[in-house]
Amino acid sequence: MRDPSKYSHFNCLTDEETLSEAYNFVIYRDQQIHFPEVFKYFARSSNAVREIPNIISQLNIYPDHNGILRVRSKTARWKDRDKFMFSPILLSKDSALTKKLILEMHKMTNHAGIYSLLTEFRKTFWVSHFFSTVKKILKECINCRRFHRHAVKLNQSPYRDFRLEPPNIPFRSIFLDYLGPYYIKYQGVKTKIWLLCITCLWSRAINLKLCFDMTVPTFLRALQLHIWEYGTPQLCFSDMGSQIVAGTNLISDFLRDPDTVQYLQEHGMRAVEFEQYYKGCNQLGSLVESCVKLVKRLIYGSVRNTVLNSLDFEFLIAETVHLVNRRPIAFHESLRDNNPNEVIPAAITPEILLKGYELVSLSIIPNLQPLPDSDPSWTPSKDPIEHIKDSYSKLRKSRSCLKDIYNSEFLAKLVHQATNVGSRYKPVSHKNLQVGDIVLLKDVHLKPANYPMGIVKSVQINSIGETTGATIMKGNKEKVNRHSSSLIPLLSINEYSHSKVVHRQEDEHSNEDLALKRPKRLAGLKGVRKTKNLYLHGDA
Repeated sequence: MRDPSKYSHFNCLTDEETLSEAYNFVIYRDQQIHFPEVFKYFARSSNAVREIPNIISQLNIYPDHNGILRVRSKTARWKDRDKFMFSPILLSKDSALTKKLILEMHKMTNHAGIYSLLTEFRKTFWVSHFFSTVKKILKECINCRRFHRHAVKLNQSPYRDFRLEPPNIPFRSIFLDYLGPYYIKYQGVKTKIWLLCITCLWSRAINLKLCFDMTVPTFLRALQLHIWEYGTPQLCFSDMGSQIVAGTNLISDFLRDPDTVQYLQEHGMRAVEFEQYYKGCNQLGSLVESCVKLVKRLIYGSVRNTVLNSLDFEFLIAETVHLVNRRPIAFHESLRDNNPNEVIPAAITPEILLKGYELVSLSIIPNLQPLPDSDPSWTPSKDPIEHIKDSYSKLRKSRSCLKDIYNSEFLAKLVHQATNVGSRYKPVSHKNLQVGDIVLLKDVHLKPANYPMGIVKSVQINSIGETTGATIMKGNKEKVNRHSSSLIPLLSINEYSHSKVVHRQEDEHSNEDLALKRPKRLAGLKGVRKTKNLYLHGDA
């Protein structure tokens, strides 16, 4: 510095002092914008009592030595205390500075809750409508949304529409699902086997088909056997199992063939419609709860650790279908009025709806019934009859367990399953998803911090206008279908679309300005000049 005396009257501030001065200046300018009447009142030389603004008399406001408005507190009367430490700074609830200060303190407190944040913020600042202001601002924190927001709730089952008035024909509308695997002995080798469970949406009847693997040809074979037994369905509903989806796609392509379409039209037949419910729905309106799960409990409870051979297992599955279709699903209303002496009216079962009457079944295989404890015939013997008894021992044990589970499962727990959830029919607040919304894909095996994020590409709407499912595009460009109960709304398109458009417009204007101000290169000007000469004179 050539002449230090010229700048001797300047005071150099440290970094902390500069930060403090800037902090006070920003707050002072913000208060001038939102509380001009208060500054006008304190700037007057003579102030009458009747001219005092209401906010000054209510909060006992005063300016400090920096001109910043503060709220006088009783704790400032204590001795040996800095009075400004206990006099919070006045801020407006509509100020952008208030929002930034709250969000900054929210980050400093490691995203604490509203009450913890209020405790810390009130030590320094005073804002009118403290609670509602802080609560409104914290709702904009994206990190807190990830951990605190819940999945979308529905007031109506997404499958209520096609269950209201199904066709009154057994197995015309069906639901498909796989059970298993179970272990059996097939040709002396321990083998896995699965069951294709086919549920009628009208009669609630159940049909089970054996599948030795989970391939598409085996699925098509099992479905074909069912069609030969009960006819072609009109609506086939299922989950998004890979073999089911691939098999239904093959059938759909075959039914769209022109020759097949012409054949169906000539015979007055409708093509099969296949629908898959979106992943993440854990309640299918009693399709799984009272049908598939009950069948699982019957089979697992009867088989347990026993490994049956293929013929015995097929025998047990046939008896399971017979028993499960004899469960009560409704009562004869006429019997309640015509026969007052009968306490429990006769029940309607899927078997009655399928056959028209209740079958009279009888076990005709000798020695298949459970043996009494006092029967000495259980001892090994070389007698052929005793050998037959011993060969049915495993099957006899499984059938005994099956009947015990049936009596306890269907006759005692059906009513409990309809009333086990107290708030099942309580109305809930539903949030509709829109195309473009950013959501989190809830997964029971992941922590909320690891939930994958995606953007909504299409939505599925039910009859009352609620979003029941959506197609989500994840960050790796993979598209998945998810049910609303497994989607957590994170950011609405209305929250970020406006800012995105504004930034895009600013970028466009800035690019145009740069293009206008940027000088052209000499090589570019020379090329333009040569092109013009070539166009006008034919030479460069």
